[in-house]
Amino acid sequence: MSGPLDVSVHREGLVPATAKDIWRALTDPDARVEVFSMVSQAVTEEGLPGEVGHVLQLTERVAGSEPVVVRLTTTASDPYRRLVQERVGPDGTFTSTTFLSESEDGTLVRRVFHVYHPDPSLAERAMRKAVATFFSLGGTVRLKADIGDLIRHFS
Repeated sequence: MSGPLDVSVHREGLVPATAKDIWRALTDPDARVEVFSMVSQAVTEEGLPGEVGHVLQLTERVAGSEPVVVRLTTTASDPYRRLVQERVGPDGTFTSTTFLSESEDGTLVRRVFHVYHPDPSLAERAMRKAVATFFSLGGTVRLKADIGDLIRHFS
């Protein structure tokens, strides 16, 4: 097997809140803990929330597992419309992109997790299908939980 490892997971939901409120929930450390059930602690390591270069350190806990530390670095920002963060944690490195589209009914939140390795190792090549399946399932569960948390918080 040759070629890059390239997997994306997409989820979306209509959240009964403004794009500004959702933006704050995604970028502000205190709001992140308040809104997202998997996050038990969040602190800014450097930069300003929502701006390129902002580094957010999160402690996450998934039911039945030990807490893990994750770092989110904002790599692109179009306030209240698009937020791109690189996520580094024990489950690997990937990109999380959030698109916000406000309407009179609330804000459509579309989240995409994307992992790309241009030249995966021999082991990654051999495990390509398993890696892709694991990432897709884990990403699907996480994104579904994230959007569910936003909807519950703002309802």
